[in-house]
Amino acid sequence: MPIDWASVNWVYVGLLSLFVFASAFVGGILSFNRRFLGALLAAIVFAMLFVFWTYYPHGIALPAPKPV
Repeated sequence: MPIDWASVNWVYVGLLSLFVFASAFVGGILSFNRRFLGALLAAIVFAMLFVFWTYYPHGIALPAPKPV
């Protein structure tokens, strides 16, 4: 089954990619280049950003996946 690239919400993908990049960057800085600690911190920072963006009532219109 091929992917329908037109149905992908690219804004949502870009936003999550930005969160992952920021999380990895912050995790790498805070861990002083220790790989496991950096990965752990990046996962924690990403989880915090994702929960904030998804569940905090900040009044910003969120991109949502299109229903199938």
